[in-house]
Amino acid sequence: MRLQVEAISAGYGRVRVLHEISIAVDNQRVGLFGPNGHGKTTLLRTISGLIRPTAGRVIFDGKDITGRSPQSIVGEGLVHVPQGSTLLPRMTVLEALTLGAYSRRAWPRRRSTMEQVFSLFPRLAERRAQRCNTLSGGERQMAAIGAGLMGCPKLLMLDEPTLGLAPKLRAELAQAIHAIAATGVGLLVIDQDIDMLLGLCDRLYLIEQGRVALDVVDRSAIQHQDVLKRYFGSAA
Repeated sequence: MRLQVEAISAGYGRVRVLHEISIAVDNQRVGLFGPNGHGKTTLLRTISGLIRPTAGRVIFDGKDITGRSPQSIVGEGLVHVPQGSTLLPRMTVLEALTLGAYSRRAWPRRRSTMEQVFSLFPRLAERRAQRCNTLSGGERQMAAIGAGLMGCPKLLMLDEPTLGLAPKLRAELAQAIHAIAATGVGLLVIDQDIDMLLGLCDRLYLIEQGRVALDVVDRSAIQHQDVLKRYFGSAA
């Protein structure tokens, strides 16, 4: 699996957010971090086809997917779990997970994938008949990631998966993300939890003002305090 984002520019209307940004994911776990509002979410939305770039291209497994529909991109094995709960509220957990397997490549494997999701998130198995709008914030995030996994991704993109969660739930979800990585699924993760990213990712990109401000290929080459200094402007 290889994702190449080559000199992508994109934004909203006349407002440009990304400025010729380039990143790569090669069968690995890659983290994006940086101040809010500097283009991280826009980058994932552009890769997944929700935003059409004004310049540059996105290559996934040797195919140019620039400008293709989100459904087509999911069919190639590139799955995006957006920030916040995006599940249909009146669906049950089981229905939401099943919907995640709608692509042709995922549908034949839906039963075995469902078992894997329930093994990863036992709480979802307990609440399979429960409506999504009655789940806690942490459970909704588990269900959203579970629905993403139902698409049988080669690369799973997670936007702020631990945002707003209590420390115990954050740690539980981080452990599950590590388990997903151990299965060989590629990961591209945005998160404010720098410790999680440093412990999970093989490579880190600092995104500032819609550009790559720092590319850390060897995570052992940068220390936690260095990251905080770049992120917040001073060591914490």
